[in-house]
Formats: sequence, structure tokens, C-alpha cells
Amino acid sequence: MPETPTSAAALHFENWGYRHASRKAFSVRGLNLTIEARQRVLLLGASGVGKSTILEGATGLLGAGVPRAGEDDDSAIIDEDGGTTEGRVLVDDVPATSAHGRVGLVLQDPDAQAVFQRLGDNVAFGPENMNVPRDQIWPRVEQSLAAVGLQGVQLHRSVMHLSGGQMQRLALAGALAMQPGILLLDEPTANLDPDGVTQVVRAVREVLDERRSTMVLVEHRAEPWIDMVDRVVVLGSAPDMQVVSEGDTDDDNGGDVPRHTVVLADGTPDEVFTNPDLDFAELGIWVPERYMREEYRIRRIHTDGEPAYSARDGIGEPVLSTRRLAIGRGGQAIASDIELSFKQGQITALVGANGAGKSTLSLTLAGLLEPVDGEVVASQQLAEGARGNHPHEWKSTELASRISYVFQNPEHQFARGSVLEEVMLGPLRTGVGEQEAKRRARALLERFNLLRYENANPYTLSGGEKRRLTVAAALAAAPRVLILDEPTFGQDRCTWMQMVRLIHDLRGDGVSIIVVTHDRELVAALGARVVELLPAQAVETWGQSRLGEDCADVLDSVVPVTEVNTRAEEAKPSSHSAQLASLNPAYRLIGGLLVSLPMLLSLDWLSAATAVAIEFVILALIGISPWRAVKSTWPIFIGAPSSALAVLLYGKSGGDVWWQWGWMNVTDRSAELALATALRILAIGVPAIIAVLGIDATDLADAFSQILHLPDRFVYGGLAGMRLFSVLRDDWAALTASRRSRGLGDDNKFRAFMPQCFALLVLSIRRSTMLATAMEARGFGGGPRSHARISAVRTRDWAYLAVCLAVPLVSLAIALAYGTFSFFGN
Repeated sequence: MPETPTSAAALHFENWGYRHASRKAFSVRGLNLTIEARQRVLLLGASGVGKSTILEGATGLLGAGVPRAGEDDDSAIIDEDGGTTEGRVLVDDVPATSAHGRVGLVLQDPDAQAVFQRLGDNVAFGPENMNVPRDQIWPRVEQSLAAVGLQGVQLHRSVMHLSGGQMQRLALAGALAMQPGILLLDEPTANLDPDGVTQVVRAVREVLDERRSTMVLVEHRAEPWIDMVDRVVVLGSAPDMQVVSEGDTDDDNGGDVPRHTVVLADGTPDEVFTNPDLDFAELGIWVPERYMREEYRIRRIHTDGEPAYSARDGIGEPVLSTRRLAIGRGGQAIASDIELSFKQGQITALVGANGAGKSTLSLTLAGLLEPVDGEVVASQQLAEGARGNHPHEWKSTELASRISYVFQNPEHQFARGSVLEEVMLGPLRTGVGEQEAKRRARALLERFNLLRYENANPYTLSGGEKRRLTVAAALAAAPRVLILDEPTFGQDRCTWMQMVRLIHDLRGDGVSIIVVTHDRELVAALGARVVELLPAQAVETWGQSRLGEDCADVLDSVVPVTEVNTRAEEAKPSSHSAQLASLNPAYRLIGGLLVSLPMLLSLDWLSAATAVAIEFVILALIGISPWRAVKSTWPIFIGAPSSALAVLLYGKSGGDVWWQWGWMNVTDRSAELALATALRILAIGVPAIIAVLGIDATDLADAFSQILHLPDRFVYGGLAGMRLFSVLRDDWAALTASRRSRGLGDDNKFRAFMPQCFALLVLSIRRSTMLATAMEARGFGGGPRSHARISAVRTRDWAYLAVCLAVPLVSLAIALAYGTFSFFGN
């Protein structure tokens, strides 16, 4: 019987701590905390206190390694990444590192948790690893997707075509499908629209009610969750006086002082949020509405000396406008006929459901995506000195000094080796002197509470710190138009307020600010005008923003877009031939080898010509025309003549000499070998490519596992790596756009290529690590696993192999019969 967790589990941290390999100070240290089975715990604390590290430790993803020399097992363990773990974490009475499948984790980065290309396969992955029977897996998948608001989305849809918010829901669906004993949630709704938040919270509640699971939630905004939470734990840190007295500080790597993790408050929501001794504003904690004190309430920001004009209206003529603009990617428009304008001193919020196209619109406005149709036009003042008035046609340095863009993924934006250099980059690229750039950068770092990290590598910061850094780096360039994609994502209340005040102050300098956001408090505090992207069918009933009643009075305009969940994606066939598509993927691969490899035995023109003729006849019979075959294998038709020419000029001599010049010698024998070479390449390459072209990698992996019985770690680890290549391709595109936005796109191509390659290498290593973490969090490698899809072998598969083997055998037999057989060309 499959081992499926069915009961809630308790969680125990015993003097636990973890230090990342790249840091001297511990992220968490000396934590003692017990969470009883079935408790629903909200874990609060300022950004950087180590909440995400605690969740990873609870999943058993940290601490798997070898004991430190001279220390006992529970004292200090060095893991594979070089990190150090102290103490232990227990799931019930079992070490967390051994409790496979008992704990489900939703990480902060949803994109890192997608293992497969197809949406449905990602949700099925956890139940497969838990050996859930096949007939139970797909109902779980459907239920989990419906629970998070992804019902109706095609199961074959590529995860590459999902928005960040949709990916976040998909990650949660994958965890819910496991039905874990403990569910750990790391800001699962931070990047969702209000409807998405409601759906996710309801989904979690239903699972907890049904499964009676334990929950540990890390979430800055607790309001939507507060009704299901029965315990609140507030974490802080205190200086480790023993270590500090010994002089072991971390000033060389960001200024961290060794600290211990302490529990500042622990009780019911009523007990914690009504505690008069806690200053929630200072702790960076958002207080739920029912416990709100007047001093904690977010109001529209007003400052002395602010402009007389409103943030909603701005001043003067527009600095940026759109005319009949159509936006989309790959030439396919998701919205068209967009007419918008943006003025100096104006703050515009682009809002809408996840996947509606907000980021696509903002990237187009920033000159980083070319319009599908229509145009984005810069004012004469903004475009002065630039090449034309269309931002996407500007040089990189022209763009950087006019429009700055803050990317949703902070790591796409990093271009320097230290935090200080990262913020200095913008001013330096726009002509500011080094000393002034350094002064400006340090002032911004201090304001964003990042000055102590000025010498640290940007990649070593926490998620919230990275986002603050990218905003600071964009502001340092003093642009006239500033576009921020979810600038408050992952921020505690303190850093949120710092960022809002800074954005608010910028409009007094005449900067036009465009914010892509789901944050209703941000819109209300800034007094921004709202442009909402709505499904076309909802435009007629438009009148209430998705941001809620608080912001309804500032709605300015609406952009009709196609409905997110109904954007159909045709299932991609695994072959242009229905007959080939119906075959088992592993047998298709084997058949490609059988039809090709025997042809290496002889280098003669007759067997090769016979094989090519038979192959094209067979391809025509199964629905692949000669033109389709050539089009699908065009590199072969370039390589074959090139190889033949080399053999013709430099091949073996024999018979009459046709032409000779220096080393080049054309004879009867070299001409015969050249013809044989060209035909041989076609005979081998064409069927081999067509046999495997279009095979879905997941289906192939299932076949390798179920039919060839290859090790699952090898098969699915390789499959995950293949999907990573497509992610890295998008990372490369984002890095290119980021470098263009920051003024680096005009550098010498070779000089620019190497730093960008290094950035991609860093991203690939980090993504590989996170992907491995996500797979382990889904129970991968914990024992026997089932398969959601059946990889069957039918009579047609054996017939296919027989035909594939017959083609070379018949061709070689004819060559033997007519005496042209030439063993390896001799």
C-alpha cells in the first residue's frame, strides 16, 4: 500500500540555527519553538529575521550533511552547500531531514518550483513521489487547481506561458495535492490579485479543515488569514553577546552582527495583537484590521512642501503617451487600441488580475518590448538628444537616463559585485562623478536600511532586501520616468513605509511614476490614478476596481484584455505524423537508432541511396511529405553537401584524375565516396531526427522510468534540468532587457557578453539549487513512486521497430548483392 501522510504532525525546533555558506553570521540561531499538531501558526517578524530559513529547516532541506570535526551530530552539521546547521528540527519524533512527504512547502519564488513543462504534471509530481495510486492522482490535480482558481486552465498548458501570480497558485496547488501533515507557506499570496488571495486562502482553509493538517504561515499581510490562525509567534533577534565579545563580527560581509533568534511574543491573535508592549510599526508588522490602532492605519501621504497638484493628475503635458498601442509577446496581441498618457509628477497604478498583461504593458512603455502594433511616444522634452521619440528605438544609454525600470525578479537586475556598486551604477552611466555617485548611493542605502550590506554581494541578501536594493538602484539614476513592477512585494511595514515615502517624494521632482501592483494600501497612500486591465467581457460591467472600495474613487481608465484562464493553447502534437505521435516515446527513440546506426557499416552510394528512397516512401505513407521532411531536418541538407565537398577534394584517390590543385585531388574514387557520404548523412540523419522530433520530455522520462526501468533520480533530475534550460532562456532575455534599461546595452558586444554570461551562470546555479530544493520538498527521492501517466507498449511499437531495422538491413543486403558494400569505406 502507498505511504500517504494522513495525520497532522508536530514540529519541534531545539536550539536550532543555520548559517549560509556565504555569510559569517547565522540567519537563525538558538531557536527553541514547538508547534503542536493541528495548530495554525502565523510566523511574524521583520524582513531578514530568518523566517524563510526557518521554513526550509522545517522541511528538512537544510542540515543534511556531515558533522563538524570534533563536534557531536546535533551540535554542528556542514551541508552540501557549505552551510552550517546547529541543533535539530523534528517532525513528531523524526528528524525533519528524514520525514519525506510529511511536510509540504510553498517557497517564496514560485517559478523555482516548476519541475515539468506541462502545468498538470507539476501538480501531479508530489503525489507521484508519495506513491499515490494513479487513479487518485488526477482527481487530486483537478481539485487542487480548482481550489487555487486555476480551474479551466488546460493541463497541457506550458508553465512558460503563466504569469508570476499564476505560477504562485500552481506552486500552492502542487503542495495541496500532497495532502501533507504539515503545510508550510512562505508568503503564498504576496504577488496575487485580490481575487487570487481569496481563492488561495479559501483553498488552504478547506485543505486544513479536511486533512486537519498543521500550518505554519509566513506572511507580511495577515488580514486575509487571521480567521484561520489560532497562534501568532513574533520573532526578533538579540545580539549574541558572547560572540560579539570574542570579536567575531561580520563587518567584512555586510556588517552583520552575530545575533540569536528570540520569540518576542507567542499567543492567540487576540493576545498578541492587543499586547500594548509591542510596537508593531517598529517591528515592521502589518496589523490586521480588527486589531488596528489609529497610529498603525495607512493613510494618504502628505508632506510639507509637496506640490499643489495631485499625484493623480500630475502637471503639464504628457511625457509619455500611447497611440493605438497593441501589446503582447511573440507577435500575438493580448490588448490593443490602448490610449494612455503619463504626466510629470503623476503616479499611475497599473492593476488587474494575475496574467492580465500588466508587466507586458509596463515593459512596452519602458522601451524594453516592441509594440505589436501602434506606438509609445516620448515627449519632445523627454526625447531631447535621443534618437527619435520611440523609446524602444533608443540606445541603451539614452534609455537609462530617461526611463528606469525595476524588474519583478530582482536577480535579473544585478550587474555588479557589491551592493554599493549596484546602486552607483545608474549615476555613473548617466555621467555623474564617482564621489557624487557614491554619496548618492550611500544615502539611498541608509534610507532603505541596506547600508550595513554595502560590501556584500547582492545575491546574498534576503528576498525583501534584494527588492529594496533594485528600487534604490533605479532611483539613483534620477530618471524622468520610473516604472516599478511590484515594488512592495516581500516588504515588512517599516521598509514598505520607507519605499512609499520615497516614491511619493519623487513626484515633487517632476518624475512620472508608473507602478505595477496589487497593493491597495500602496495605491491609497500614494493617491495614485488607477488604470485597470480587465477582461473584455467584464468591461461593460466595469465600475469597481479589483483593488476594492478604498481605491474605486481614483479609477481613471480601463484597458480591455483577453481572459487569462481562457487563453487557449493548442496541445502540441509530438509529431506531424499521427502514426508517429501514437508511438511510445522510448520506442520512437530506439527506432531512430535502429534505422540509423547500421548504415555506418558501409560507405557506399547504393545502400545509402536505397535507404534514402525507402525512408522517403515510408515517411510519405505516414503523412510526412518530402518537403516537410526537408523542412524538419534542414541542417542535414546543409551538412551533407558540405561534407561531400570535403571528401571530394581530399578523399581517397583512385581511378581517373578529374582535377588536381595542391592538396586537392578529385578522382573517380573521391567522387564516389563524396556521393556516398552525402547520401549516408541523409540516410542516417533524416529518419533519426524525425523519429525523435517533437517528443515531449515528460512522456519520454515516464517511458524511461516505467519501461526501461532507469533510476528515477537520473531520469527526472535530467528532465528538470531540461526545463531549466527554457527558464534560463527567458532569464537571458530578461538580463538583456535589464542591461539595456540600466545603460549597459550599448557596450562592446564581446565585453557585454561575458558579464551577462556570468550573471546567467549565477542564476543557473541558484535556480538549480532551488529546483533541487523544490523537488525534495515534493518528496522526490524519498522512496518508491507511482506515475500519473501510463507509458504503454503496444503491437504498433514492435512493428515500428521491425520496420526501422528492416530499412538498413534491406539497403545493406542490396549493396552486398551488387558488390558495392564497403566496410567503413575500405
